[in-house]
Amino acid sequence: MSLEAQVRPSSLAWSNPVARWWGFLTLVSGANIAVWFVLYRQLHEQPTGSSLGSMSSGTGLMLLLSAAYVFGCAFRSFLPRADVQRICLFDTWLSSVVVGRSVATVAEIAFAAQWAIILHQLGTMTGAETALIAAWVIVPLILIAECFSWYAVLTTHYLYNAIENSLWAVAFFIVGIGLCRLLPEFDGPVRVAFIVALSGSSAIWRFS
Repeated sequence: MSLEAQVRPSSLAWSNPVARWWGFLTLVSGANIAVWFVLYRQLHEQPTGSSLGSMSSGTGLMLLLSAAYVFGCAFRSFLPRADVQRICLFDTWLSSVVVGRSVATVAEIAFAAQWAIILHQLGTMTGAETALIAAWVIVPLILIAECFSWYAVLTTHYLYNAIENSLWAVAFFIVGIGLCRLLPEFDGPVRVAFIVALSGSSAIWRFS
């Protein structure tokens, strides 16, 4: 199913703001993919092992989840669309609502799962029950949010998008609580990383 409206290729001259916006998206996505491959190579060539099978199960799982998120975001950057509005930049079957929403669903669940794994591992290390509870809550919340997102896409009712975004805000509020609980347990670069993550979570919570 193709979308109802698209920007014609002839209108994508570099002077067009849409073309510059799309170019920026693809540039950032390309950089993210490059960083992922660098990390993959470093982990793949560790002295303790030369394959994903030799990594710890947690590291291998995080690598796969990050791949789903990075490549899913790149796909939606290369072929941007607004699913509910039925608008796309390039009129191809890959820009269909079903394909785009499916890719986004996998990427978003993978993103939430990474946060859950991090909070669970750190909560287990430090005995922080708050972080452990947060880890168990995040993914179910995002699964519910994805259901609302799909319903919004299928019915073109923006109310369900609003509910979806509100659930994302709640999820990252919970992530923030977990990080705040973990903050006193760590020093140095790890604490700085937590502060940066808290700032990002606050921004997502504020603008969701």
